[in-house]
Amino acid sequence: MHNYKRTVDPTLEPVTLDEVKTHCAVSGDEHDGYLAKLIARATETIEKLVGRQIMPATWTLTMGCFPSEILLGRPPVSAVTSIAYYDAMGVLRTLAANQYQTDMSTQDGPARIKPAYGLVWPSTQSDTYNAVVVTFTAGYASAALVPHALKHAVAFLVAHWFASREPAAESPLSSIPNGLAMLLSLEDWGGYG
Repeated sequence: MHNYKRTVDPTLEPVTLDEVKTHCAVSGDEHDGYLAKLIARATETIEKLVGRQIMPATWTLTMGCFPSEILLGRPPVSAVTSIAYYDAMGVLRTLAANQYQTDMSTQDGPARIKPAYGLVWPSTQSDTYNAVVVTFTAGYASAALVPHALKHAVAFLVAHWFASREPAAESPLSSIPNGLAMLLSLEDWGGYG
C-alpha cells in the first residue's frame, strides 16, 4: 500500500489576494482575511481534485517494500530528497543518491524512480509497515509557472464560495459550478500511482 503525506505545507498561494478581489469584484479590505482563507481552502480543494501539488511543498510516500519502479504522484515533482528503508535486519538506512535514477521530466504525470543502471533495490524487512519512505518536493516553483487553468479554477471556486456562504441542500458535487469541472479537466493527469 502506498500512502502520501504532506509534511511541509506551501508558503505561497497560486493567486494573489488582489487577483481574487478583481475576480470577485470586491473593493476595499473588509473581506481580505476571509478571502485569504478561501484562497487556501480552494487551492487545497483543487489540488485534491486534480491530484497535483500546485505550490512547492514537501511530501513523503511510504510503501511496504520497493516496487520495480516508484511512481511519485502529486506532480510536478521537482526533487527527490531522500529514500530511506528498513533493511532485512530492521535497521533504518538511507540510499545514496547514486543508487537510484529519477525521471522528473513530465509535469503532466508522476515522476519515476528506479535503481541506478546495473543495480537492484535493497531487501527490506518483510513484516514492517512503511518499510520504504521517499521524501520529495512537488509543486510549481512560482505562481507565474502555475497553469492558467489551475489559477482560474482557484479564483473561480473562491468567487463561488464567497457568493454562496451557506451549505448546499443538494449533493456536494452539484454545488460546484459547472465551469470548474471543465477547467480542472485541462490539468487532471489521471491520478494513478
